[in-house]
Amino acid sequence: MIGTTSNHGIGSAHSRDHAGIFLMTDSLAVGGTERQFVTLAQALDRSRFEISLGCLQRQGSFTNGLDEIAEFNLGGGFLTRTAHNARRRLVHHLRARGTAVVQSFDFYSSLTLIPAARWARVPVIIGSHRHLGDLLTPLQFAAQNAAFWLCDRVVCNSQAAANRLIDQSLPESKLVVIPNGLPREAFAESVHAAPSAHGKFRVGFIARMNNPAKNHAGFLRAAARLVSTFPAVEFVLVGDGFLRPGLERLALRLGLAEKVQFVGERPDVSAELASLHISVSFSSSESLSNVVLESMAAGVPVVATRVGGTPEVLCDGETGLLVAPGNEEELAAAMERLLTQPSIRVEFTRRALNLVKSKFRIESVARQYEELYAELLAEKGWRPRHRVASVRAMNSANDTLRISIVAPSTRKLGGQEVQADLLMRHWQGDPAVTPRFIPTDPLLPAWLRWVERIPYLRTVVRMPFYLAGLWRGTRDADIVHIFSASYWSFVLAPLPAWLTARLQGKKALINYRSGEARDHLRRWPSASQILRRVDRVVVPSGYLVDVFKEFGVRAQAVSNVVDLDQFHYRQRHPLRPRLLCPRGFHPYYSVDRVVRAFAQVQIHLPEAQLCLLGDGALKNQITQLVADLGLSGVEFTGVVSRKMIGRCYDRNDIFINASWLDNMPVSILEAFASGMPVVTTAPEGIRYLVEHQRTGLLCDPGDWQSLAENVARLLRDSDLASRLARNAFEESQRYRWQAVRAQWLEVYRSMCPQPEARQIELAACEELAAASMENA
Repeated sequence: MIGTTSNHGIGSAHSRDHAGIFLMTDSLAVGGTERQFVTLAQALDRSRFEISLGCLQRQGSFTNGLDEIAEFNLGGGFLTRTAHNARRRLVHHLRARGTAVVQSFDFYSSLTLIPAARWARVPVIIGSHRHLGDLLTPLQFAAQNAAFWLCDRVVCNSQAAANRLIDQSLPESKLVVIPNGLPREAFAESVHAAPSAHGKFRVGFIARMNNPAKNHAGFLRAAARLVSTFPAVEFVLVGDGFLRPGLERLALRLGLAEKVQFVGERPDVSAELASLHISVSFSSSESLSNVVLESMAAGVPVVATRVGGTPEVLCDGETGLLVAPGNEEELAAAMERLLTQPSIRVEFTRRALNLVKSKFRIESVARQYEELYAELLAEKGWRPRHRVASVRAMNSANDTLRISIVAPSTRKLGGQEVQADLLMRHWQGDPAVTPRFIPTDPLLPAWLRWVERIPYLRTVVRMPFYLAGLWRGTRDADIVHIFSASYWSFVLAPLPAWLTARLQGKKALINYRSGEARDHLRRWPSASQILRRVDRVVVPSGYLVDVFKEFGVRAQAVSNVVDLDQFHYRQRHPLRPRLLCPRGFHPYYSVDRVVRAFAQVQIHLPEAQLCLLGDGALKNQITQLVADLGLSGVEFTGVVSRKMIGRCYDRNDIFINASWLDNMPVSILEAFASGMPVVTTAPEGIRYLVEHQRTGLLCDPGDWQSLAENVARLLRDSDLASRLARNAFEESQRYRWQAVRAQWLEVYRSMCPQPEARQIELAACEELAAASMENA
């Protein structure tokens, strides 16, 4: 229940210190979009945002879960006087509440809310595309796309839905894929809606009966093929709509009167699922089916059509069975296979449950929406009223730690840049920390930008700007968090930051992240002397802890963060010879060894492909090597933005790496999160991350023949590839923000100890914050 007075409820007016979020849908009828609308509204964090709701028609059973939702009825058309007045009221409503973010959820609400929000000058406007678009008329699809051009972002619930918009020339930069989310009750045990008699099997089809694309008729015809072979099977159709009378007549004609139950609309879908042995979705158009996800969460094996986003969550032969749209014979064969092979049903449900628990819990999905809202508000420079005064008051009371993060900006993407950016984005809005970013490579004034193209000179010219930014940015900090690499980079960026912190009387930690640490400290003894004097040294791996110990430097390990929301876990079955190497063209990454290993693979598999992601000094040499070896199917993608990198992982099947020097490459963690089996050389640092034959396959640095053999081994042994990918995905959960956040807070607070009474209060606040952020 969403209330209007409780701490977690939706209030009647927005707090001056919270961003107002307005969510709008067409109606509250029983359906997938409506269920997602209500589930998300109930899951969003009220300690960060003020949530209010709107609809075009306040009707449907989901209204029972909402205490307050504003109605803006168009009166049956967009051009009527009623519709015009409704839009004016909507504009006034948004302005009066100081709304900062609006989000539409379906077709009619998009065409109504998006222009109204522009009129009301709402800072952030988000649309939603939760279907493939093929059920809209060409005019409707064009009108929707026109509205989406006015949005800051459009959320798609599957990559398939996003691809349809890209095909219609909507910029990819506008699109964000966030899947549907399942509430906790979807995973709970439910009382069976209709207990099955001993020896009976119940096959269910859950869908509203108002859309021919759901193909209830095809399901009934497939069911008719089975009744003579399986006299103990029962077919259950859950849902209602204007198609129901015709479907009931079809069941009679097919001789299914005694075998089919039309149970009508049911508010408690979980109870119906609990009574089923098989769940079927036979739709000809689907973006991301709620019924498929709910069936997987309820432990019911699924047969579904290979359409839209369904293959993104249901891997054929791994978590369920996929059939061609409209192929009734194939559907009947798939149902027969599940009916006759109980061991397969058990295995499918186990794998499916693990998948939906890890990727589709509403807590995780809500967090993705919250981060999207916060990111867009930051882009627009939105600030709540009285925010400055409230932050100062909080800081004076030591409610938050003020952390100045000194690191390279994301203008040049690398390990440090990505980790610093993730740290900043995750701390934004967190009650425990107020972050401030100080770039080691500040953007020069426009009249000096030409210097950026000249190495060495740009370093000299940037230095006074960097030092000035350091002095300003550390003045009010409790802790200066300094990202560090090795050699001259250590001297030019971390050293001035540490000296500035000392002059300001601030605590400082150096977050050292280079795999070249041993060589650096051996060649530059002064570096280890400095590191011994720093308040804290933090590294991302146990490998670097051991390296620093050799030089008498005490270091503490805090894991890298993997932005798992960018990476879609996909079971690769069958595994294809599509290799990805997302390492830059630098000597210590040995991309030439990857190319030679790929050449060996392509001798036996001419269709094999290799995607080389990134750039670097050796790119021309690698390009020439590919030409000299006469290789085909090698793609040089160049540098890919962080928002798009997940797609590169998703379209390839095997991760390959040949580095001879490494620490804790985030790219391997991203492969873990994406479900890609990993084949890599094993410089000392990687052995701390990848366990041979449990989370990946290892070989000695430089041994490209073994790399090729390990790739071939995976392609021959699908069970091994699946096992490695599942184990690696479980390992990736250690690098979620929730786990890493706790590690950083422990470091920060140990550097700034609080009085005992204050510690008790902070612990209570931390429990509340953790509860609001918790996911699987």
